[in-house]
Amino acid sequence: MAEHMKITKAEMLELRDACLAYTVTGEGGDPTLSTICRRDFHKAMSKADVPKTDREILDGLFTMWDKVGEDRADTMMFMTGISPLASVLDIKTKLRFAFEIYDIDRSEALTPGDMEAIFAAINATASYLGDAVMTSQQIEIVVEDVFKSPTFAMTKDTIIFADHINEIASHPMVVQFSSGGGIMRYGSK
Repeated sequence: MAEHMKITKAEMLELRDACLAYTVTGEGGDPTLSTICRRDFHKAMSKADVPKTDREILDGLFTMWDKVGEDRADTMMFMTGISPLASVLDIKTKLRFAFEIYDIDRSEALTPGDMEAIFAAINATASYLGDAVMTSQQIEIVVEDVFKSPTFAMTKDTIIFADHINEIASHPMVVQFSSGGGIMRYGSK
């Protein structure tokens, strides 16, 4: 799908920031419950100058991310999930950009939970587009392998994603997924 999109990485980053400006935080300020409504997503797309040809596709993906039919989506998971659409380059470039979209505080650090969330978001968007996906178990294996690798410096269960991007992108399960050879498709058991 990325080859049909016109949105650039700069526009996607602008879209993320515009979406965050419209985001409503969950009860008690819980950032894990931060969502954006469809109307505000449309405003954010206008503010970020998202090409008109891409807006319909992104709106359709917003519908897929609206899990309960309330015209709302989890802002960061949605933005992370659609981030690969801003690149037609290799998986390493797409993953690096997904990590950048997710890393709003620019720490460049990832926890195992962050990495699982990023892969789950990308996986969900791939499934909505009818592409092959990784199973949740495969995502867990990739994360475990990266965080247990010999290049992992034991620093409070975090890694600097730039230091591990080659390792992540070359993991056999990521290679299989990125080449369209995932073993699952949306709706299959």
